[in-house]
Amino acid sequence: MLKRAMVILTSLAAITGGAVMVAPAASAAGFGCAGCQIDVYPVTDADNGAVLGNIFLYYEASTGKNCASNVRTSAGGAGTAARISVSVWADGGSAVTDNGIYSQYAGPVSVQAAGKCINVKAITYASGGRHGLVQRNGHCG
Repeated sequence: MLKRAMVILTSLAAITGGAVMVAPAASAAGFGCAGCQIDVYPVTDADNGAVLGNIFLYYEASTGKNCASNVRTSAGGAGTAARISVSVWADGGSAVTDNGIYSQYAGPVSVQAAGKCINVKAITYASGGRHGLVQRNGHCG
């Protein structure tokens, strides 16, 4: 059963260019972020590829702010408190970071970034010392 699920997820990742989203069990709308969701980046375990969390990235056109949250998945221990972090920054700017012990998600963190590219970074720690890290840039505008 697990092998079949991995084949399906791998196929979805190939079709979508690696952007496979695993929805959390429950969350606040936008995970504390206002605006429209513009992307999701999986935070994967380097050893086995399990998606431990997802960075949800939002943009609020009226304020020019980008906002991000890192949300645990069941594989990342959703519901169990452990270290998790998320950072967002505009090119040439300083990172705004939320790093703590949370059971569901880190964030929201936001940055004013009209006319600049956005960078996001997240780390999700799970049981057994496993962790996932992702850093992406893009959404220039």
